[in-house]
Amino acid sequence: MRALINAFIIHLTLNILVFLKGWNAFEGKKAARLIMIAIFGTELLAYSIGFIFYRHLPEAITQFIRVMGTSWMLFLLYSGGIWLIIDLANAIRQRISHKPWRIREQSQRFKITTYLATILIVAGIMAHGRHQFMHPVVQQVPVTIHKPAGQRDSLRIAVIGDLHLGYMINRQHTKRFVDLIMAQQPDLILFVGDIIDSHIEPILQQRMGDELLRLRAPLGVFSCTGNHEYRYDAEEKIALLNNVGITLLRDSAVLIDSTLYVVGREDKVVPTRKPLKKILADQSVEMSKPVIVLNHTPDNLAEEAEAGADIALYGHTHHGQAFPGNIATEFVFEVAHGYKKKGNTHIYVTSGIGLVGPQYRIGTVSEMVMLTVKFRQ
Repeated sequence: MRALINAFIIHLTLNILVFLKGWNAFEGKKAARLIMIAIFGTELLAYSIGFIFYRHLPEAITQFIRVMGTSWMLFLLYSGGIWLIIDLANAIRQRISHKPWRIREQSQRFKITTYLATILIVAGIMAHGRHQFMHPVVQQVPVTIHKPAGQRDSLRIAVIGDLHLGYMINRQHTKRFVDLIMAQQPDLILFVGDIIDSHIEPILQQRMGDELLRLRAPLGVFSCTGNHEYRYDAEEKIALLNNVGITLLRDSAVLIDSTLYVVGREDKVVPTRKPLKKILADQSVEMSKPVIVLNHTPDNLAEEAEAGADIALYGHTHHGQAFPGNIATEFVFEVAHGYKKKGNTHIYVTSGIGLVGPQYRIGTVSEMVMLTVKFRQ
């Protein structure tokens, strides 16, 4: 509830600021101001109704308000940011030329032009970002492990992160994600956590488990836990995933086809999470066989490398999801997205196929990863 209240406050504040910017630009333009009142007023009213009565409205209406509201917030953030940059640049230019600067003293033509141009630019950016989310890419990542895997010389692994199934990522999105995964015909399917977003109710109400039941691979479907698995109803969500055929590995390992190990770590939010070396020892993992580790958050890549993992897979970052978040994650994480080899360990951090909040990928991609592993003596 606190998150909803914070979102509503941000939404209301930005709405007022951006509205006043346009109101000032269209001074004396009665028709333009009426259009602004209609657009901003309708959006704010709809968002307020959804905020207050979301538990009592039909799901289709609530979903529309969620998508509209989060999209509008992103529009407000980008447009407000661009106008701030324009005003600062203009103020600096005037200061350099030793001229006084006031927003209201700008010419109306300049104010209208920058207002409308910004709206068109942001609309174009968001249209591209929506396309990026609705059309996930399949990243082909080949790696070679210098260990035998029985009679296998190669393996095709589908790696998926951060579906965040819930109110925003509904059954319709779940279906297209599952369709994409199954179209790759993987030998093994691995998730790196955050399959479910927060509450279990939308999963049950929309029967999303029926879509997840379609996930099948000859060598199985496995996942580690993510931080969102532990947001509300943790054990119920984990039980649901196990029941639909996604085996949650919680500081545990499984030997697949007597040839390779998949190790799943608990998310770092779990206080009793074990160090990787202890998991390997407790589970009697034979390090002479290929070892793949699933770990949701890529905050300590050295641990997997030092423990001798052959492949370490991560998610969590979303690569920032939307600019400038992608830049921020590059500062926070050693690898925010993509491949790196650390020692003898092949590392991949996926930007995820789903997302949280606004359904846009700006400066990032929605992706699933097809990892083609070749085994060598």
